[in-house]
Amino acid sequence: MSTYAIGDGVRATEGPMQHQYGTVVYLREDDGTYLVRFGGSQQMYFRAEELEPWS
Repeated sequence: MSTYAIGDGVRATEGPMQHQYGTVVYLREDDGTYLVRFGGSQQMYFRAEELEPWS
């Protein structure tokens, strides 16, 4: 079972996008990483432990 679903709002807890709002757009099932889109054009892959729900 995945921690996040497509469309969930998340915030990165590490890296260059730390504290930025993003939306989960894809789950790469082979390694369990999430593709998160920031601001409509920038995307990065994260592990579940590098994300937290947006609140």
